[in-house]
Amino acid sequence: MFLTRLTVALLAASLMTALAGAPALAKRPSPTPTPTPDERPLTPAELAAADAKIAAAEAYLASTPDGPQLTTLACVYPNGADSTADASGDETIAATCATPSYVLGVEARDQNRSHWCGPAVGQVISNYSWAVASGKNKYAQRTIAGWMGTDAAGSTNAHALEDGLERATAGSPRRPANWDWVVTYLKDTDGDGQVGDQLHSYVRASVSGSRMPLAIPVKPHDRYSQYHLSSWPRPVSSMGHWIAGYGWYAYWTNSDTPHVAYTDSSKDEGGSTGKFWDPTRHLAAMILEHTRRFVW
Repeated sequence: MFLTRLTVALLAASLMTALAGAPALAKRPSPTPTPTPDERPLTPAELAAADAKIAAAEAYLASTPDGPQLTTLACVYPNGADSTADASGDETIAATCATPSYVLGVEARDQNRSHWCGPAVGQVISNYSWAVASGKNKYAQRTIAGWMGTDAAGSTNAHALEDGLERATAGSPRRPANWDWVVTYLKDTDGDGQVGDQLHSYVRASVSGSRMPLAIPVKPHDRYSQYHLSSWPRPVSSMGHWIAGYGWYAYWTNSDTPHVAYTDSSKDEGGSTGKFWDPTRHLAAMILEHTRRFVW
């Protein structure tokens, strides 16, 4: 018994000596993605503008309770000022202009440079807002990149993207008369411990109420995140990526059923260019892991 205890003690002492003399093991990376630090805080005036937009969205949603799926928007002007020909050939005011839509008629654009995802989103939204013909662009990405200061900064933060969208959509026929692009924090306003419901509500209000897309920043496929964009099948080291939200599917449930439709522009940067759908709660989590804000 004494020899056994002595043997165990000697082995333990030997192991402790070896560990003390060995180099420290490399620390594993944190499984939580680090938010991008290049976004400044919102000013009191900007916070007030964001709160006003949220209040308007909530008022719209309160006036349109959950019900049957909505119809597709088929008109140019949100106020019903354009004319279209019906099946009989008679020209009539498009009745669908007064009907909310769950998806907007946008076209994806491939970003011309590796850091121009913000200008590409601006181009998608600008083209929609100006109702340009399929395959055409209202403004070149280089022009929008200049408005956003993308080359000077090496990326596009939310406030720069907001400024660029203001210029790229000013005076356009699909932009509502009272529209103002606003940077907004995504946060749990109802205290239920989640933000997917907020994001889904904001997308519904912007798309169906104002008939305008949103600009959403995410880490497209962070290797330590639980979620990633379906348009980015492989992990990538990324400062962040902008996508344009243009539609929604299903009313909110705390599940993967409610989706947001978005365009991506990244076929030459590791992702894909085109139209995609992802669960809203996935996108919400990715926003929180990145800048915790969006532009609408």
